[in-house]
Amino acid sequence: RAVPIIEDALYSPSNRSVTLSYQQTAPARPTMENLEILLKQIIDLSGFDGVITLYLADMQSAQEIHFALDNGEEIPVEPDVAITASSTIKIPIMVSNFIRLGTPNETTTGYMENVFQQSDNAAADLLMSQINAFDGPLLVTEDMQTLGLENTFMAGFFCNPANPCPLLARYSTPANQRTDVETNPDDYNQTTASDIGMLLTDIYQCAETGGGALVAAFPNQISQSDCQMMIEFMEQDKFGSLIQAGVPDGTKVAHKHGFIPDRFGVVHDISDVAIVYTPGGDFVLAIYAYHPVQAIWGEVNPLFVELTQAVYNYFNLGR
Repeated sequence: RAVPIIEDALYSPSNRSVTLSYQQTAPARPTMENLEILLKQIIDLSGFDGVITLYLADMQSAQEIHFALDNGEEIPVEPDVAITASSTIKIPIMVSNFIRLGTPNETTTGYMENVFQQSDNAAADLLMSQINAFDGPLLVTEDMQTLGLENTFMAGFFCNPANPCPLLARYSTPANQRTDVETNPDDYNQTTASDIGMLLTDIYQCAETGGGALVAAFPNQISQSDCQMMIEFMEQDKFGSLIQAGVPDGTKVAHKHGFIPDRFGVVHDISDVAIVYTPGGDFVLAIYAYHPVQAIWGEVNPLFVELTQAVYNYFNLGR
């Protein structure tokens, strides 16, 4: 409609100005598909040549991003990629303790705080021993299977490298039976990004509404206040790196990070899983990285930070 008005002004020797009407609109928000492309580009540009698997869930819309890359090449995530859970398995241990023993007493609260403040393996063993002195890890696994998390298990106590505990069971899962990708997952504890991501989603929904899969699977055993307490425990992980370093100071992050050296002192697995609360919307983010030679902290930590920044910025665009 502006064209003839402009033409008239161009041809007129005296009336050389025009007034055009317009409507101002905000730019469209990028889609989750745009975000997924960006996250993959970040990993590609980082040059990380190991296996990285990422799960993201929008707590408002229930939209998900879930992918895995091996040396930059995308691989299927059905079934998901088995990975050493390392200290992120302490979230299932916490959940199982609530399910089987109820709201923590003062002693148990102390163990929980040590687990999340110091990532204390001995305290995690004590939480499992409270469930059952002999089969505590297997009962944690049983609870995760009841929730439908078939790739997550704890097959023995942590103990310590100088005094290893016996393996109580061997678990074959859809994830660890894959032959197209190798992450050398620990026989003692395994999970997948989607399993832990869905568990965090269950905790979030329970804490926010008192409903969701966790309450449905364990009626009369888990309450809304229990789930709120779980989040408070996870907030005590003040590691300050990985996902937590990718959000502004003061952002509420309920998470558990994890990494563990092998018997030669070399770290192959680095992980962090979190519920992140932001002005533009809350989200669950789980990232696991594995490198067959060595997961170098100076390379992996900045990658986690940049991935988290991209997700945070997506949810808070224009704020």
